[in-house]
Amino acid sequence: MNTYQVRIVRSDEKGVSRGVETFSVALADRMTVLDALFSIQANQDPSLSFRCACRVGMCGTCAMTINAVPRLACKTQVGRLDSPSVTIAPLPNLPVVKDLVISLEPFFEQWKKIKPALHSEARDSNELARIPAGSPYARETPRKRDCITCGICYAACGVKATSGEYLGPAAINKAFLRILDPRDDATEERLDVINGERAGIWRCHTQFGCTAACPKKIDLTDTLVRLKRAMLFPSKLKKLKKKGVSKAVS
Repeated sequence: MNTYQVRIVRSDEKGVSRGVETFSVALADRMTVLDALFSIQANQDPSLSFRCACRVGMCGTCAMTINAVPRLACKTQVGRLDSPSVTIAPLPNLPVVKDLVISLEPFFEQWKKIKPALHSEARDSNELARIPAGSPYARETPRKRDCITCGICYAACGVKATSGEYLGPAAINKAFLRILDPRDDATEERLDVINGERAGIWRCHTQFGCTAACPKKIDLTDTLVRLKRAMLFPSKLKKLKKKGVSKAVS
């Protein structure tokens, strides 16, 4: 069995850097980066800290920087990295708690600003909403609903690296879904937030980093471009919402 060099950026319990530490790991068939971390923790250094939960790419908990690219450790196979070694670091643009563990608090603080919950326009209705399959919401949003709030797009965003106020791609994508949702009546409030000069969509430089890194293949750049157009032609956006629902919301 071949061995593989795993270089890990370490830090103490206060997030203070301890440099890079190298481990040799026996490379098993189809071994993921997460498997390698478990092997190191079990056999070489029990103090190594990282997060994981589902281990199948659904929760986003094991997001980290692998060979300079933000990825999910559970979905990244060591043998497919095409590299003699792997370097693992915590996600950038977020505070480090210890080793590979980061705090997502800044990510969710931005997420909350766009009012992510559904604000129904018919809260007291007893009827279910029916959104036709051919409606703009049903037609244009299916591939944008799969966000697992892993923070990878936030970490991959070049603008976010220099602007703490920027909402970030995930929050803006969630705003887009709610704005286009015909059942929601908080459109104007969300548009005010994403139209902000320092935090809103105009800060995006269309670098495609978020789209390239997203583990769920959400075209976040497309979302941002659509919203920029909507801000220039808001009447068209309102027409899309009106066409999208045929019943009141329960």
